[in-house]
Amino acid sequence: MGGAPAAQAQRRIELGGVSVDLLRIGTFRSDAGTIFGPVPRTSWEPLVRNEIDDASRLLQALNLLVVTTPERRMLLETGLLPAGERSSDASTDALSAREGLTAAGIDPASIELVVPSHLHRDHAGGLADASGAAAFPRATVVAPQREIDAVASSSLRARAAYDTATLRALFAANAPRAFERTSEPDARVELRLLGGHTPGSQATIVRGSERTLLFLGDLFMRPWQSNPRWVTAYDDEAWVSVDAKTSIFAEAAAGEWLVAMSHEVAAPLGRLVADGDRFRFIAE
Repeated sequence: MGGAPAAQAQRRIELGGVSVDLLRIGTFRSDAGTIFGPVPRTSWEPLVRNEIDDASRLLQALNLLVVTTPERRMLLETGLLPAGERSSDASTDALSAREGLTAAGIDPASIELVVPSHLHRDHAGGLADASGAAAFPRATVVAPQREIDAVASSSLRARAAYDTATLRALFAANAPRAFERTSEPDARVELRLLGGHTPGSQATIVRGSERTLLFLGDLFMRPWQSNPRWVTAYDDEAWVSVDAKTSIFAEAAAGEWLVAMSHEVAAPLGRLVADGDRFRFIAE
């Protein structure tokens, strides 16, 4: 594949004293049945009929967020492994995280903290470069201890979901900053352990003087997940996902927070509104 992916896009969000750059560094295809998990096809197919291909795969974005506060700059998500390291797949068209930042005019060396929502291959792959070294050597990775422990696990499921060899070597050379339940790596940023999708899936809450932004990674990757009961086959503890989403969705709806989604192509930003015991997503 030559040249920059056609899917590349950028959007600047001002929260009041804090700016967030949402970068779409590429796209890939995912099996729709896996993404919708236990949800019957008759329920989800009408929502994506114009998107799924002949192999019943969804078009998914790789969205990164660069958060710039008065004190520091941090990166949320790092996308996939560099192209030279991942298997050849015509369904994937993406830059590496470093390439994506550079293309957007953001110096990768300016990143002080890297905060993946979780450490699955499509969210933490860009932590390493093609040689396996840290792609952001001046930055510290921040993650819940439970997620770091999952990477170190001998579980076959962990080996399938995480690039365990690369992450273990990376963390041995550059120890991540671990936390148990919550962390505030910046006066404007709160991290919360939620779990569910993975043992250490976390929420990132960015508070500006005018608005708050919420990012949940794969706990809220696409608009249809505004129904907290809709979980993926990848969720390690689906019942934890449902309860965690219900709680933080209610908080986001009450506060009229802006929500950014990890894999949405068309409308990755919007807000949640309560709809009975569920929620609806309204794009902005």
